[in-house]
Amino acid sequence: MKIIIIGGERVPYFLAKRLIAQGYDVYFVNKDQDLCEEYSKTLNATIVNGDGTSKKVLDQLGIEPNDIVVLLMERDRKNFFIARLVQEYYGVKNVVTLLNNSENLDLFERFGIRTLGVTDLIMRNLEPLLFGSQITRDLEEKTFSKGVIVLEITLTWDSNIVHKKIKELSVPEDVVIVGIKRGDNFLIPRGETTLEPGDEIILVCREEKRMEVLSFFSS
Repeated sequence: MKIIIIGGERVPYFLAKRLIAQGYDVYFVNKDQDLCEEYSKTLNATIVNGDGTSKKVLDQLGIEPNDIVVLLMERDRKNFFIARLVQEYYGVKNVVTLLNNSENLDLFERFGIRTLGVTDLIMRNLEPLLFGSQITRDLEEKTFSKGVIVLEITLTWDSNIVHKKIKELSVPEDVVIVGIKRGDNFLIPRGETTLEPGDEIILVCREEKRMEVLSFFSS
């Protein structure tokens, strides 16, 4: 079984390195001659300089039905064209393609082509961060000019309050913890919630309490 990577620039290089390290037979196809020459010097893979949309180029690879084809072209229409080409002419069952526009997902799924949705992947990682930031912005808008401020404080490993439950803390008066960003998650704080190093605490307090609050949560 071969793994054939068609298109792309830096992503296929690191992908190929990992696959080769795991003992797979990797083929790399790209029409960029300089890139192919660079890869040939550092990768123990079969490098083919040519247009991946050309059947004449694909014929050089000796593609078999049990091979895996990974498509990393910059346009969905090119990835779809190659995917259908290797399915129809070589009987390849396993095709994985970069999906640049999520609106094209149904088309690829209709023909059994696996997709890697870049936009969806990025958004899944961004949403937890954006959610917490949006809460902060909303709170700031609502408390602006009312003598109340919103603070975000990141707990360090040596903080005196990490590994403690919120109910165990002597939080200063007129201070409300409204949320905790922890990695990819956003937590609604409870008395039983235990604070961990790296937690980003979102809290609301009176303007005059700023220094006292910063000292308490940063100590």
